[in-house]
Amino acid sequence: MSNGRIQLHRAGAVATVVLDRPEAHNALTAAMWRDLAETVRQLSVEGTIRVIVIRGAGDRAFSAGADIREFPERRTGFAAAWAYDRLVSAALETVQEAPQPVLAVIRGLAVGGGLELAAACDVRIASDDARLGLPIGRLGVMPGLAETRALLRLLPPGKIVELVMRGELLTAVEAVQIGLVTEVVPVEELEAAVQRWIDRLLALSPETLRATKYAVRLATSGSTPDDPGYRALLASVYESEAYREGVRAFLEKRAPEFGERGGGLPERP
Repeated sequence: MSNGRIQLHRAGAVATVVLDRPEAHNALTAAMWRDLAETVRQLSVEGTIRVIVIRGAGDRAFSAGADIREFPERRTGFAAAWAYDRLVSAALETVQEAPQPVLAVIRGLAVGGGLELAAACDVRIASDDARLGLPIGRLGVMPGLAETRALLRLLPPGKIVELVMRGELLTAVEAVQIGLVTEVVPVEELEAAVQRWIDRLLALSPETLRATKYAVRLATSGSTPDDPGYRALLASVYESEAYREGVRAFLEKRAPEFGERGGGLPERP
């Protein structure tokens, strides 16, 4: 069985990151976690990329989570578990903090680390054959802080505990009902739904999308309006060409033409 890889495909302003290990339900090896973080980190600073899509190879899984075959070597004992935790955390935090909107396309399984990766994305589009859950109690492992923070963006604390205690997989319909998934569509409509989301995002101001994600991080980190990060955020938006174009288009009663990314944002808090 292969160690898998992270594939990257670019099409105009859209970058698609593929978890490529279909023979193992796209279970993520340590190398794949590392490469995922590096790939998304690279995309985060590319001015021409406005949307990032993350999906699994094949039609059986988004990702079945971390590769359990590596656990005896990489997750046994504190030192090894700490190193592995840092590896996974780096990947999830890089995905969550990407300035572009990140879409997770979920077909089949999104389990354990796979579900936590999807939770770190901004939008989760699932086919109706998707199954999601945290059946980690049978392994004796725990969700790390980064994984828990990703889930807390979507679920109240008690629901996360309940998912672990249930030890079962949710259907896509059950997942959307509790807010774990953004949208569920029939399998045959999945690609069309993904494209609708991409088209919707490309029609919006890239500065607004980036600033919204950044503002949420500032607000949840306890920042105040006097903080330098918030002041820099305001400047980056209201001095941008995207802002000027949005206002011009509204006054001229036409659709805005935002084009490529219109300038960077300040460093994350």
